[in-house]
Amino acid sequence: MRRVIIKPRADWRPGLRKYPYGVRAMNAGAFWREDVRYEFTAAQIDLIESVADELHTMAREAVRAAVEGRLLAQLGLRGEVARLMEASWNDYWASGRLNERAGPLVGRLTLAYDGRDSVRLLACNYDTPEGLFAASIIQRNWREALAADANQFNGLHEGLVERWEELWSGLPARGRVHLTCATPDPVRESELVYLAATAAEAGIGTHLLPLQSIGWDGRRFVDDEGQPMSWLAKIYPWQGLADDSFLQKLRSGGMSALSPLWCWLMSNHGLLAHLWRLYPRHPNLCRAGFDAADLGGSDAVTTRSLFGLDDAAQRMTVHGRVVSDTGHVDFPGGRVFLETPFIFEEEGGHAVLHAWIVGDKCLGMSVRESADPRVGSDAAMVPHLFRG
Repeated sequence: MRRVIIKPRADWRPGLRKYPYGVRAMNAGAFWREDVRYEFTAAQIDLIESVADELHTMAREAVRAAVEGRLLAQLGLRGEVARLMEASWNDYWASGRLNERAGPLVGRLTLAYDGRDSVRLLACNYDTPEGLFAASIIQRNWREALAADANQFNGLHEGLVERWEELWSGLPARGRVHLTCATPDPVRESELVYLAATAAEAGIGTHLLPLQSIGWDGRRFVDDEGQPMSWLAKIYPWQGLADDSFLQKLRSGGMSALSPLWCWLMSNHGLLAHLWRLYPRHPNLCRAGFDAADLGGSDAVTTRSLFGLDDAAQRMTVHGRVVSDTGHVDFPGGRVFLETPFIFEEEGGHAVLHAWIVGDKCLGMSVRESADPRVGSDAAMVPHLFRG
């Protein structure tokens, strides 16, 4: 892997006008930057893809083990929330067989890659995997404009349309899908515009509305036009709905959600400890545990809250010295400790990979770069290409 400094376009936004949804979705590119690019070989892309596919399967197995082993309390999930989580999982994993229509639309794995042969899982987000429009369309448009002779690991748009078709197949009673986030939020609203466009391309009717406009008529959820809602795609964390009556009404109200509630569990940072317990010494996992003593002898340690998705409270130390800290010292909801792997660094920039899972297959990736080794949600997204 090579980091190459390049001359960016004066303005990348006009290039999106050729897409019918491009202008309305532009705000989703708030963190896009194209003054550098990352170059890979075809063999490196094959490695990243195969590792991501395996990690996705392993994460799902860790969720199954956590539910069947009654370990949700260890992940900070108790009471009615845990019961609803188990019911959601059982809709997906019935008698040992997958019900793909109760699965997610898209998920994202964050990977530490040393640029050669080491790939390790840093986080999973199947709840609100933002950055999809930039990874799929802005990145593709960059390649077409500035690197047309190269390849890019990016089959996301076509994969999303096909996944919508799979989810929709045989379920015409759903009528249309409602897409929502809390407003105002220009970035998430733009992501929804893009998701709606992929659903429409699959032949599905769509309706966008603010989360706060969703109503309840005593029997079912209704939209801002008073129409019943049967299928909801959201860019809003399940954690924000856990203390609301929304969860209790969800199963009785006859509305399915993308991603389903169990995907919140697949986005819990404590899953890293369960993965290490299930697959000890796996070369693509970080050593992890719920107790600092589990990492005895580790020089570099990351302490992270169980909840918070991409904005989880986090502290990184090397030989006991803090090198990155979000400032949240209480780690609400519990915490997990992981041995920090090597994170690619060059010229003061730290880079991680986002491997995008659509259905059950890794169909693309993006590179995130930041001066902070944490590489959080405010990190820049930069383009990649490969040759061969």
